[in-house]
Amino acid sequence: MKNLLGGEVIGVRLLSTLFLLLTAIGCHTIRFEVVNEPHSQVIYDRKSFFFWGLTPTKEVDVSEHCPAGVAAIREETRFSDGFFSVITVGIWKPRSSWYYCLREEVRP
Repeated sequence: MKNLLGGEVIGVRLLSTLFLLLTAIGCHTIRFEVVNEPHSQVIYDRKSFFFWGLTPTKEVDVSEHCPAGVAAIREETRFSDGFFSVITVGIWKPRSSWYYCLREEVRP
């Protein structure tokens, strides 16, 4: 099949495969172990970044999520995050974060 300019039309299967590859390339998980202590709770937060992840929409203060401190932080870019990044040509890039909070010490 040819398009109006006489060139070959790229197949839907090829475009679909390319789109899936582009969205899958952006998937990653990073975990920062701050201290080697057990955590008491996990806080989930979703953030947005603009312009290929260079401009965050908010500044994160971990002490707001975990007043006693944080044991670990996990950042993840999922398939859906990569999907939104690809269809917006990198203008919007969502990301998920988990904060593993330390137990608050009970003082007598």
